[in-house]
Amino acid sequence: MRLLPKVFTVEKIGFQNVVSKRTKFYYSEMEKHYQDFVSGITAEGYSLKGPYFYSINNVPTDEMIDIEMFFPIIEDTFEIKGYQFSSYFEINQLVKTIIVGDFDIKTEQAYAELLATLEENNLNVATPFYHVFPKNGSEYVNLYLGYYTDSSR
Repeated sequence: MRLLPKVFTVEKIGFQNVVSKRTKFYYSEMEKHYQDFVSGITAEGYSLKGPYFYSINNVPTDEMIDIEMFFPIIEDTFEIKGYQFSSYFEINQLVKTIIVGDFDIKTEQAYAELLATLEENNLNVATPFYHVFPKNGSEYVNLYLGYYTDSSR
């Protein structure tokens, strides 16, 4: 596979016992919705394991994003209205880049690099963009995009 300088291939990402919630809101409200998502889990006595990650499921034309937020937890069961639970989350065949520094400015460029890599290799987009944040709170984000070839479908 021909890769752009900052793009890597990844066999898979996977997490166990994942809580998720899909919603729509203005991008400027991201921090508030993240806090609501986390507090909704922890207030019921569940323990976050991490890492926090989310998918953007639309092209945000009016700053409105369709987002699904995810957080692995320690417990192997979960029941809270409005949330989903999966014992396992996995995506195969991905390209990845790492965004360091000013996330708001560099994200659009990172999207373009991943899409250009797929186009260069005649691959098709299979997933939304997944933003995975490190457990230790470092100032970078792993950005993933799943792909497939026409012959693999």
